[in-house]
Amino acid sequence: MARPPPRPIKRLLVCNRGEIATRVISAANELDIPTYAVYTSTDTSHVLYATHAIELPSPASYLDIPHLISLIKSHGIDAVHPGYGFLSESAEFSRRVWEEAGAVVVGPGWEILEKTGDKLRARALAEECSVPVTPALRTPTNDISTIRAFADRIGYPVMIKAVDGGGGRGIRLVQHASELESLATRAIEESPSRLVYAEKAAVDGFRHIEVQIVGDGEGGVRHLWERECSIQRRWQKVIEVAPSTIRDRGLVEKVIEAAVRMAEKVNALPNTLIRQHGLEAPGRQTPEH
Repeated sequence: MARPPPRPIKRLLVCNRGEIATRVISAANELDIPTYAVYTSTDTSHVLYATHAIELPSPASYLDIPHLISLIKSHGIDAVHPGYGFLSESAEFSRRVWEEAGAVVVGPGWEILEKTGDKLRARALAEECSVPVTPALRTPTNDISTIRAFADRIGYPVMIKAVDGGGGRGIRLVQHASELESLATRAIEESPSRLVYAEKAAVDGFRHIEVQIVGDGEGGVRHLWERECSIQRRWQKVIEVAPSTIRDRGLVEKVIEAAVRMAEKVNALPNTLIRQHGLEAPGRQTPEH
């Protein structure tokens, strides 16, 4: 089994906070689905419109899979929406929620997440689909000497990324050898698994392009064109523009075709996202969904 079978949602746990949780709760309210919001004592704005609210012991609890599973069981919850960030790209969370609590995590299922949630696996998927990628370390590491050897071989600048990072965390741009150790250490500290990889940085003259994908999980895949997210702060998108400002539509067409090939390879489900900028393929539901 790659994912749980589809079924109606009766009680929805929203495993996120702030604006992300508010959007999910609002959508569920429109469908008359009872919602359970989780919160901490200093972060409660998103619980206002939820049907029920459950206080967490600490902010770290948003990533505590055993604790969240215990909440699912004790409240009779049958579906979980992880939003984005946190556990939204965790194959382990998706699988364990189903196997241990009989609840469904809204998203593509653990099999697709295993292929796309890890950035190095996403790169491998891209190469398998004949999509060009920048030079990179092929195995995750927390050894700074390994990262330095790669950077010396490939040349600066390089980008260091947490293999399982998200939300702009665990990413550091290294322009010079003198700053590599301190920046690599920070990236490793921000990685949930304490593992990172490095790749040739695509920053000067490059664009951040994303392709929205809709699939039926049975091999049928369609794209919803592209958007540009090149204007960023701390590796987080500030402005999204659709269509992109790239004048060469032939080049954009190649990006879209590459995204579709990758989505077909993993039998993508609705609202998968393919990023063509330091190649990633997050398998989660996207914020716009």
